[in-house]
Amino acid sequence: MAKKFVNLFREPSNITDVMAGPWNDIRIEKVDSGATLELESVSVEHACFVISGSGTLANGDGALFPLNAQGAFAIPAGGRVRLEADDELTVLHIEMRL
Repeated sequence: MAKKFVNLFREPSNITDVMAGPWNDIRIEKVDSGATLELESVSVEHACFVISGSGTLANGDGALFPLNAQGAFAIPAGGRVRLEADDELTVLHIEMRL
């Protein structure tokens, strides 16, 4: 029998075939310099770990937070954020089912 594994660099990652629990997806995601990424927790919660690059996170209240390598953030149910990359921002992006 072939071993199952998670591939963070492709869609889908197969996380739900390998891991138990409320996993929805896990992937490496890149936000190009000057680009933005909006995340909202409606049917999933998000957690992101910054691997490289830098940028700014704006939460739903408009507060701004710097993003740098080794930083992390989570978005609970009902939350929303906008990421803006200063230079290419690479994050490990995890989605968990509610």
